[in-house]
Amino acid sequence: MSAPFARSVGGRLAHVTATQNIPSIRAHGLLSAEALAQQAGLDPATLPLRRERRRVGRALLNHQLPIVHGLRAARMVLDGHTPQSWAAQLDRRVFLWPCHKVSRFAASFDRSVDTTILWLDPEALARAMGDRIDLSPLNSGSFEQGAARAVRGDWLYVPLHAGLEAFRTNRQSRGLKATRDVVREVSLRAPIPPDLLRKVLIDD
Repeated sequence: MSAPFARSVGGRLAHVTATQNIPSIRAHGLLSAEALAQQAGLDPATLPLRRERRRVGRALLNHQLPIVHGLRAARMVLDGHTPQSWAAQLDRRVFLWPCHKVSRFAASFDRSVDTTILWLDPEALARAMGDRIDLSPLNSGSFEQGAARAVRGDWLYVPLHAGLEAFRTNRQSRGLKATRDVVREVSLRAPIPPDLLRKVLIDD
């Protein structure tokens, strides 16, 4: 599974973050927004639908404007979630991007803050954390432009261990899409600890 997964994401995965976060990431690993809030003694329930970047403990979190600006669309297309609860589940994930999909996300992120892209080896990551990796056919946190029409719920995230075929036909089988999906987003339901992060990082 690890080799086909690596091919499906173009051979590399990217994590985009504020440059000021890099020392903490290297020391403590890649953590979700919720985990960072808990470590800082903050209530994670205060984070969803944030309109600006927010300092939480050691980290500068990105805003959630792609949801905030698309609230009307989100209310129409979310299945089993409110915009608030969807934003909260996003905060429980660590997000990575296929190498050929990261540029657009990175460009929107670094308009007002210096950013760094960390490149990860998908095969090594899948071998170590394959049971906690989910695949998505879209930027699950965006409800703007074309993404505004994409119906989504918890079922959107297909576990890697279910297989690439299950992922590719997930929305087809629900009658939501005529064609097969490709991986546009990868997320983890657990942090990447620092010792593992050192092993899966690719020097670029």
